[in-house]
Amino acid sequence: MSNSNLEFKCIWSSMSDNKHLLEGPALSPDGSQVYFTDCFRGTIYALDAQQPETPPKKIFSYDSLYCNGLQFLNSGKLAACVWKGLGSPRGSLQELDLGTSNPPVPRIRVCHTTTNRRLKHPNDLAVDEQDSIYFTDMRRKKVYYHDPAKKQAQAIFDKLKKPNGIELEFDVDTARYLYVADSGNSKVLKFEIIRPGEIRFLTESNSLPGKNAVDGLALSPAGELFVAERDEVYVMDTDLNIIDHAPLPQSVGRTIPSNICFIDEKTFVVTSYRMPTITHPTMPLKKAELFLGTIKS
Repeated sequence: MSNSNLEFKCIWSSMSDNKHLLEGPALSPDGSQVYFTDCFRGTIYALDAQQPETPPKKIFSYDSLYCNGLQFLNSGKLAACVWKGLGSPRGSLQELDLGTSNPPVPRIRVCHTTTNRRLKHPNDLAVDEQDSIYFTDMRRKKVYYHDPAKKQAQAIFDKLKKPNGIELEFDVDTARYLYVADSGNSKVLKFEIIRPGEIRFLTESNSLPGKNAVDGLALSPAGELFVAERDEVYVMDTDLNIIDHAPLPQSVGRTIPSNICFIDEKTFVVTSYRMPTITHPTMPLKKAELFLGTIKS
């Protein structure tokens, strides 16, 4: 979209002999830091939200686990989607108290469902006003809800091919609507929250162009839904109609947005990864970039 209201600037990149996937950006409760992950390295970074072009600092690393979505709880702890293994993964939601020790000590919050099945691939999460968590499990193909007073997570929606990003919309301080990205259908779905842990399907978007690529979601302070998709960042209204879109800057390989986090009304962070191309079949996977997005007007 040549007249897009969005613009992007690369502010940091991670590159080594290993593959990288930047994910899970989350703004700290005081607005000072954006935390994000290098998923395949299991590493969590902190970016100065007031000086975002300053290189981020590594604050924690899961030695042998993958770490994807992040979100802060109302308690101030950082919740993380963690999993291990590709063929038969085993996953959990974990919590890190960033203020008590350095490095922080992770605690498993939940790893089983109410049917006593192990979580496989928790991918992304959203936190409500009661510190309950709505989250997607990509391999279980379900949306789950976890009440912190319970020991197991409850499946609340299962008609999905590949659930991915997830976001809550609040009415003042109460979660009223839930948005879920289904990468398998390249769509975004919207649900009404009847009561905590109970949802009702309302509507879905048209399929976006990128196959199996709808990823992270973020509501802007103005109430627009930003969607990370294989080719571009899309902006939707809350009825899931597309109102804007723009690609990330491209260099070597194909840069693909993975998730989004707002810093303020006009500024947001976009995590990304690379896909191989015919011209560069291997190099792109070894580099992932962090972008600063701006709403121009």
